[in-house]
Amino acid sequence: MALSAAPAQSQNASGSSSQVEEVVVTGLREQLKSSQARKAEAEELLDSITASDIGALPDRSVTEVLQRIPGLAIGRVPEARDADRIAVEGAGVTVRGLSWVRSELNGRSAFSAKESRALGFEDIPPELMAAVDVYKNPSAALIEGGMAGVVDLRTRLPFDSPDRVLAASAEYAVGDLANKERPSGSFLYSDRWNTGIGEMGFLISSSASQLTTQTHTLHVDRYYARTNLPGYEGQTVFAPGGIGWRELTVDRERLGGSLALQWRPSDTVDVSLQYFMADATFEQNENASWSEQGNALTGSNLQVANGYLVGGRIANSFFAGSARYNERESTNHDAALHLTWHPGERWRFDLDVQRAFADADIMDLTLGSPTVDQGNPDALAFDLRLNGSNEPRIGMAPNSVMTDPDQHYYGWAMDHYEKNDADAWAYRADGEYTFDNSDWMDRIRFGIRHENYSSTTRETGYRWGTVAQNWGGGDTRFGDASVPYIQQGFSDWFHGGQAPSAYVFPHSSAYSGRAAFESTIHSVETFGTNCCDWMPWNGDFADTTPGNDGLGVNTQNQKTWAGYVAAHFGKNKFDGNVGVRVVRTENLGTGLLTFSGADVVGSPDESAFANGASYEATDENTYTDVLPSLNLRYKVRDDVFLRFAVARSLSRPDFPLLLPAINVTAKLGLMSNGVCNELPEGAKIGTCVYQYNGFAGNPDLEPMRSWQYDVSAEWYINPTNSLTGAIFYKQLEGFMETSLNSTVDYTNNGQTRSVRVLRPENQGSGYVQGFEVAYNSFFDFLPGFGKNFGARAAFTYVESGGTRNIAANPYDENQRDNSALDGYPLEGLSKTSYNAELYYSTQRFEARLAYNWRERYVLTMAAANLNIPAWADDYGQLDGSVTWNVSQKLKVGLQAVNLTDAPYRILVDNFVDNTGLTYHNWVSADRRYNVFVRASF
Repeated sequence: MALSAAPAQSQNASGSSSQVEEVVVTGLREQLKSSQARKAEAEELLDSITASDIGALPDRSVTEVLQRIPGLAIGRVPEARDADRIAVEGAGVTVRGLSWVRSELNGRSAFSAKESRALGFEDIPPELMAAVDVYKNPSAALIEGGMAGVVDLRTRLPFDSPDRVLAASAEYAVGDLANKERPSGSFLYSDRWNTGIGEMGFLISSSASQLTTQTHTLHVDRYYARTNLPGYEGQTVFAPGGIGWRELTVDRERLGGSLALQWRPSDTVDVSLQYFMADATFEQNENASWSEQGNALTGSNLQVANGYLVGGRIANSFFAGSARYNERESTNHDAALHLTWHPGERWRFDLDVQRAFADADIMDLTLGSPTVDQGNPDALAFDLRLNGSNEPRIGMAPNSVMTDPDQHYYGWAMDHYEKNDADAWAYRADGEYTFDNSDWMDRIRFGIRHENYSSTTRETGYRWGTVAQNWGGGDTRFGDASVPYIQQGFSDWFHGGQAPSAYVFPHSSAYSGRAAFESTIHSVETFGTNCCDWMPWNGDFADTTPGNDGLGVNTQNQKTWAGYVAAHFGKNKFDGNVGVRVVRTENLGTGLLTFSGADVVGSPDESAFANGASYEATDENTYTDVLPSLNLRYKVRDDVFLRFAVARSLSRPDFPLLLPAINVTAKLGLMSNGVCNELPEGAKIGTCVYQYNGFAGNPDLEPMRSWQYDVSAEWYINPTNSLTGAIFYKQLEGFMETSLNSTVDYTNNGQTRSVRVLRPENQGSGYVQGFEVAYNSFFDFLPGFGKNFGARAAFTYVESGGTRNIAANPYDENQRDNSALDGYPLEGLSKTSYNAELYYSTQRFEARLAYNWRERYVLTMAAANLNIPAWADDYGQLDGSVTWNVSQKLKVGLQAVNLTDAPYRILVDNFVDNTGLTYHNWVSADRRYNVFVRASF
């Protein structure tokens, strides 16, 4: 909901008195005026988007809003390691190439249960926001933790508006692939009254939004180095493992609410009570099919160019397929009480108490639906033509196998569950003294803050197992079972095309819930020799030990105590602030220690240690940081500013890296002359332990830290036109890189042993540097209606050196190993990105086109299932909107997203075979349209 009558609140929870008066937003021109004024008068390096701008484009999540800000870029995948699916509304945010972003709500900590320290911005309704602020270099008063930057979401307060506000909006959205219309609506009421106990204010705001989207994906497996490709024997040819295609439909429902009370009993006291909630549910239904995979591709009439297979007739005797249902529900609740007291003209005090909760429940269910192996490599062969970055052409001759339920069986199943929660108490007190007659000192601010933050994640692994196989009890065919199924034709493929083939899948009713999923498997499973091994989950997360596909139970508690002091000064054309923040962090984590059993003959002490037992252990780490900062502004003239900023910053480790769980294994040896020698190959029983090994998280990890420098120039040509630029440099240290350098003592069953541990460690240093430029302008110099046109553009360049990527799961061997590979930039860092907008604005009509583009970047160093690096290719998207102001109180309009049907592409790098980057996925997403009406009363 874009409201035209409510200016954004200008204070954060710190009670900063550097308030910026924001004009009433009545249109695009006034919105730009408001945002520009806030940027110009801020003491820190700040960019802001106000409510009107959030509603003026089809930005249906805060994530999409953020891509409009210079220096920010968003991702397009819901999980970084999932290179096979995209999030059409965006997911994940980087600031100047870095993903270590701190999220806030009204200047207070905001987090999700799934993403640990970071908020899932795609879960937050933009309709409830008054503005979004992005701080790119901190001051001492800002809460620490945003080494990349701080994103502060600001909601409304009753006293933000001088009068009563009553507004509502309604929207109707449709995607042209999903072809399902979905409604959205929002409501706001705010008023203030004078009473016998002072002025009172009340605000309530709510939103409900639904959206159904669809994506189509063509898939080419990783490439392999082949020396036996038919027709090219003896030559090294890079050839893919196979092909596939998938259709993914996502139903998203997002609910939100905001409640605020304000009381001003006198001119010196202001009290506010705020509550915010957001509930987002994402349901994914996916049907996918793929050919035989691996490094054994063969066929006839194969064609090679520049050492790569580019086409031919590919032999294939069976297809595999799967039907998948994924449900994620995330909720956030935030309540805060704030008191401001002015005991005199020069003093101000602020007290703030916050209570926040978050939880996330995830269920992922997959049923395999392969075809019966035809025993003939030509039976399901296909023609393949690879066209570089363009979509591959895949042709299959008509056949009855792909659509015959008697040729499909229930081969396997996989399930995964998560139940995560987080909560925090935070207390803050700030004071400020304003000097009266000082020649240069304006005011001094000081404060203390304490936060008690707990997080528990519970997750199973991805529990894959066979269900019905012809080699172990018989395969249950679709036609023989009572389970409903569909013959999917993949209509309107890639907007008007045709998929390689139709396919048979289980109907979603057979697996879209745990009960239905397990019932279906029990109705079709068969048992025989070595088959079948899928078993229902017992519901106990504690039974799962950390591994490459899940962390089990991870309980973390973090307490921080912080204090700061900052001097705000001004002398002639100079002003700014200098200060220091000191913070002490205490982290407490609990994990499962497991000691694998070992056959050690004649060594009872070693057998006692390696006895197969496990128990919970708690580990604590404490560290203190001193974080100085300087923000300096020089006013060359009233409309030209130069800024310089330097600050010490940090980013704490994500909680999976801190998990103290370990699996200790014994490498056996043979005792000879009092020396334990390594056990010969093939031997299983030893007389001593040559070495104990284990892999683990590291509860002793400290934050990554940085010194960061900014120099900027800002020319405010008039209230809506500006030209700005900034150069930035961050010196980073303490990368969390997996290392074998640690030897840690563990005690079990009364015995203590030194264990060589593979775990993340703080090591190495690097840098990130670059620049950004931005231009906003209405073309007031043009005659006639030309002066109603305007444009906005921003360009960002970022490069890095000496940096290290981080294994998100230290228990995954592929993530650990790949994160240490040299020659790769940081995950999520695009060297170049830009956004450009063209708009037209009059009192009765407004229109806007907006284009966002970012350069190819490393998506993940270990893509799921492939376990090799994946890159997101260059991507640009064009969005637009038109709005007609029927009256001062009524607006109607049309919004559109992805107008040009931009293709999203993923590349992979099979570094083991030195294939270089090869295209892996081509994705076509909905063009989305929605009509809206917005009214105020």
